[in-house]
Amino acid sequence: MKFGAPIDAPARWMTVHDHGDRLSVSAPDARGLQIGDRNSQTNVHLDASLLPPPQRITSDGPVHNLPPASGVFVGRDLTRLAMLLSDSGSGVAGRAAIHGLGGVGKTELALQYALSYSSRYRLVWWVTADTAENVDLGLAALTGRLHPVATLADAQAWAVGWLQSHTDWLLVLDNVEAVEDVTGLLGQVTGRGHVLVTTRRDLGQAWWVRLRLAPLPLGPLQRAAGVELLMRLTGSQDMAAADRLAADLGDLPLALEQAGGYISQHHGLAFDDYRERLATQFARMANAFGPVGTAQRTVASVWQVTMRAVRASSEPAHRVMQVLAWLAPEALPQAVLLPVIDDPVDLDDVLALLSSYNMIVRSDGSVGMHRLVQAVIRVDATTDQLDAAVRLLDASLPGDPVADVANRPRWNELLPHIDAVLARLPAGHADTTALDVGERAATYRLHQGHIAKAVAAFEQILADRQRVLGENHPDTLTTRGNLADAYHDAGRIDEAIAVLQQLLTDQQRLVGDDDPNTLSTRGNLAVCHHAAGRVDQAVAAFEELLTDRRRVLGEYHPDTLTTRNNLADAYLDGGRTDEAVSALEQLLTDQRRVHGDNHPHTLVARNNLASSMRIAGRLDEAITAFEQLLTDQRRVLGDDHPHTLTTRNNLASSNRVAGRLDEAITAFEQLLTDQRRVLGDDHPDTLHTRGNLGVALRAAGRVDEAVVMFEQLLADHQRVLSDDHPDTLNTRGNLAGARFALGRVDEAVAEFERLLVDSERVLGNEHPRTAAIRHRIETARGLPGGRHGRS
Repeated sequence: MKFGAPIDAPARWMTVHDHGDRLSVSAPDARGLQIGDRNSQTNVHLDASLLPPPQRITSDGPVHNLPPASGVFVGRDLTRLAMLLSDSGSGVAGRAAIHGLGGVGKTELALQYALSYSSRYRLVWWVTADTAENVDLGLAALTGRLHPVATLADAQAWAVGWLQSHTDWLLVLDNVEAVEDVTGLLGQVTGRGHVLVTTRRDLGQAWWVRLRLAPLPLGPLQRAAGVELLMRLTGSQDMAAADRLAADLGDLPLALEQAGGYISQHHGLAFDDYRERLATQFARMANAFGPVGTAQRTVASVWQVTMRAVRASSEPAHRVMQVLAWLAPEALPQAVLLPVIDDPVDLDDVLALLSSYNMIVRSDGSVGMHRLVQAVIRVDATTDQLDAAVRLLDASLPGDPVADVANRPRWNELLPHIDAVLARLPAGHADTTALDVGERAATYRLHQGHIAKAVAAFEQILADRQRVLGENHPDTLTTRGNLADAYHDAGRIDEAIAVLQQLLTDQQRLVGDDDPNTLSTRGNLAVCHHAAGRVDQAVAAFEELLTDRRRVLGEYHPDTLTTRNNLADAYLDGGRTDEAVSALEQLLTDQRRVHGDNHPHTLVARNNLASSMRIAGRLDEAITAFEQLLTDQRRVLGDDHPHTLTTRNNLASSNRVAGRLDEAITAFEQLLTDQRRVLGDDHPDTLHTRGNLGVALRAAGRVDEAVVMFEQLLADHQRVLSDDHPDTLNTRGNLAGARFALGRVDEAVAEFERLLVDSERVLGNEHPRTAAIRHRIETARGLPGGRHGRS
């Protein structure tokens, strides 16, 4: 058998001998031998004198050894990489490093660039650079391509010599695990052709500068690109389902390709079917490969090398990684992790290590981990790390979830992680710490206007507390009261009353009539009767409660003062205006004496007194009181405090009633901008301001604008609250009234009649709002053009 002879070297003859159970090769006078192709070779010795100088070997090009590329390449901008390699502003001539999480598509991006821009180069050479040995083999293969007698002994040096002697080449060093494996090579070929490195490691700016590599961080695909990739791989046109699956997979290219390959191999399997299997059989699906030849490139395997490297480098880093796996993929304040690594400097070192492997993303003091990395880690994790995550969150919760306004940003950061941990607790768990964390989060949500989520959370927590602690445990009783509050805010007044009545009976039996918790339940029950329109019943309940609180707690206890305020509010709705104003004036005097002028309770009392003045017709006094209060609240609480925003709303409403419509509209518009920024679009206070702005627009004759605003507000009320929430019913009434003002009388009357049926069902026949709707219908029917106009 004759093997290929080298250029400018005498031919060598080699003989293959068949020994039955094995083969051998003899090559008399030979100094070197290569068996196999690319990086598979048997290395002996080569007389370097037989090789011509690398400067004499030229390539007509383009010569390349590029592996096959994907036929579906979306969502990546090759021009950005081309600009980096062209030294377009990078400060590094022709050298770049793509770095990112395993499976994010670094190799494919490099390959697509090499193919798309191959005309730039006479040679494009791909080297798998995960070990020093493979780097050497890749260089030897380059020599073998240009001068086909190469063996490992001298071939690497010859290849480096060729690279140093020529330009217009691209060398791709793919999947560099240890930078020291390529540092020498990078130094030797500086200033000649282009070098493109892919690596999971983010070496940091200092090392990138030292290696003269322009870094290109690579993250998951944008959602639209992920959806396109799934649809093209599978042929499915179900864009909505593809969007859901891409979200579940965190838009990671490897996971998307694995899913697309799996779906395309399973006839009739839809995107949502794959999502179901992923949710219920994650370990199996994470190991299932799609296209032929990708068995070693699955979401279950791709990070194993990295995770082993992390653990070998730092056991604390491994612990942090396991805890993060149970939290949400969203950014987590890194200080939350201090109980795991109690020294801040040590923690910073651990996070730097994890970040260097792109296993986490760090930004502005926060850390995050890709959802699929988390899922893979959890497959082999124990519940010890879940328990640790629960306790981390418990230790990190801010103060009072209702009154501690300054910590709202921290609550918002922690909520996704609380949700993630609670969702991952096993069924039938008995972790009371987790229940405490969940209850405080639900309380925060309730007071931020996320009412539906709060109700669902309280219902689940109550069921768990009853199962774990029993019906009569104090914590169970507390949760029952919190659930009733949530029902009240959701407009489910009858359910709230039912819960409170049973809770009151149990508290009277368990702790007695005079226990503060029993008295609080009585107060909450009276508030619900008031909300249900049973004003006389509420007044009687508040009066009895006030007597008992004065006896048990004293005249100036905060709960006693709260009852006095609620009683005055009930007086107002019951038409006892003078009594209400007098009671609130005395309450303000007492609040000032007990708490001082600048205490939040005092400021609230001032707001309530001003509101009662407006209802009593003392409009100028009310406006002056609101203006003075607003000045003091801005000084004491700040511009963005919810109480400050409420006073701005009350002042604007008072100006509307006073006929200062332009001033009121401007104030409502400015307030709405600030509430959206501070509270969010769906907060009840934001929605309330939108309703008030619509009323002001209608009063100013801008009825078309008011109709549009009420239509949009109604849709949002139905989405955020419910069809039967009192605020939703109120908006329906405002919308019908605005349509009536436009002359759409029949349409308006028909809506009022439908609204009356719903109001009688939800609020009752005697509720003031029901009576008001009934009056509107009677008025409309008496006007010309009305569907039931009188003669």
